[in-house]
Amino acid sequence: MMSSPKRPFRIGKQRQRHPLDLPLPDLMTPPGKTGAVPREGPWIEDLGLGELADALTLDRRYVSFVRRTLSILCADPEVIAYRQAVLLDLKRDPRLREGIQNLLPRLGELRQTGNLLGNRQRALLLETVDRLSELDLYLSVVKELHTLLSTSEVRSAALREVREVLRVGLAGEGFKALAEELPLLQAPLRSLAALTVGINLDADLRPSSVMLLSIHERPFAETAPLLERLLGTRLDGQDETGIAPLHGVPADPALRPLSQLFQDLDRITQQTAQPVARALSRYVKHSSAPLHRLDEQLAWYVAAAQLMITFEQRGTPTCLPEILPAEARITAVEGLSNAALVLRKVQPVASDLQLNETARIAILTGPNSGGKTTYLRSVGLAQVMAQTGLFLTARRAQISPVDAILTHFPALETRQQGRLSEEAARLRQIFEQVSDQSLILLNESLASTTPAEALYLAQDVVCGLRVIGARGIFATHLVELAAQIPHMESVVEGPSRLSSWVAGVEMTADGRMLPTFQIGPGLPLEGGYAREVAQKHGISLAQILALRQDRQG
Repeated sequence: MMSSPKRPFRIGKQRQRHPLDLPLPDLMTPPGKTGAVPREGPWIEDLGLGELADALTLDRRYVSFVRRTLSILCADPEVIAYRQAVLLDLKRDPRLREGIQNLLPRLGELRQTGNLLGNRQRALLLETVDRLSELDLYLSVVKELHTLLSTSEVRSAALREVREVLRVGLAGEGFKALAEELPLLQAPLRSLAALTVGINLDADLRPSSVMLLSIHERPFAETAPLLERLLGTRLDGQDETGIAPLHGVPADPALRPLSQLFQDLDRITQQTAQPVARALSRYVKHSSAPLHRLDEQLAWYVAAAQLMITFEQRGTPTCLPEILPAEARITAVEGLSNAALVLRKVQPVASDLQLNETARIAILTGPNSGGKTTYLRSVGLAQVMAQTGLFLTARRAQISPVDAILTHFPALETRQQGRLSEEAARLRQIFEQVSDQSLILLNESLASTTPAEALYLAQDVVCGLRVIGARGIFATHLVELAAQIPHMESVVEGPSRLSSWVAGVEMTADGRMLPTFQIGPGLPLEGGYAREVAQKHGISLAQILALRQDRQG
């Protein structure tokens, strides 16, 4: 007959309760600071933010966190510096970075396991086994993370605080008791591998009653092969074999044809789990939510550090920008490259970026396919990455945070209005949101009307931004707009000065212009861009006449 399972502890100890909660800090926001909310809008698509998000996502479970983080334009220099310090710690120490990355799957497993607990419809045995597994995983993750941080030179305030919280937690009575008693609590359930059942038969050899004889720590095997029976030993070291299998139970519990015998045996295993479940009650139900948050945040920093290293290995300089006060409204970047192009393993042409009190709004002209759109995206991505606490693909940078990035890129018509009307409506939405601390990126706006009308409307838009004091770049085919800068500055007063920028070109010996993709201050080559477009597509007068002559010949 079955003996009662041994209790792994004394009843007196059972009444003492131990908390296991760990007040882990937020790795994205320092104490006393509040998180901001994501900003929706066309700027996310216009800048191609999804490509950067994909590069920063180590696993599908992080998709939402990464995209949400990138869409929050943090404007607090203290918060940004707090994040930069964590990123530097992981970039500086490959052992720490790799150790944390190896720990992430177990943090994810802990996140899933914790969601299963507390479902009262589940059998006590299953609930107890899962609770033990979760506590075992919880303890091992805490220990391993503490070891990683304790054997690394962490300098960031965030990771130092995590290390201290883990140290105090592991030294506390709760974790000490758990580490000591967990193997004892697991032992009774691990011993439930097989049962010996005695079946009594009546005179007609029909089963009349069943007795539980013993519990075994190893499962019974199927019928032994003939050779093993002749030799009297098991080849695999197992010594418990049956004469013949009588019944098997499907793996899916819903498909199990549970007879009264199996129901009785289920009750017996539940009885074995009861004392273990009572023992677990001494550990105060902890919340592993801080570790869940840590999972997402550590994954973010690991991905960011790896991406920073990858970019540098590809020959693209990176830097952590100096964050200036928002009121300064300065963007100064040396050697800025487009991060999205580097992600595609394309080495982009780097250009400088200067938006400050002497020139806060740039009118950017240049040939088609000369790099204007790519440059606008570079500027927007740099602003997002800086305010998220990431690195920039540049040599050096000083950036003031913005409260919004407002973009106006070409879009498909909805056919409810004409294209010009839709462009005007979208521009109005920008002016309803813009402030003197916003960044405005306009890409070929107002290209849907005549040059004369577009020039008239564009001057009003630029003058409005000048009065407001925003930072911005207006990439346009209207070379005449750059020539109107003195006039626009005389028409309205405002804190934002205007400047002319160009997408560079170089002249070939035969008079053709080739784009250099270098962006910088300068005056447009008036009329030359149209001639280049004509030559590129074969519609200059000389090309048309030559084509006609060839056809007639």
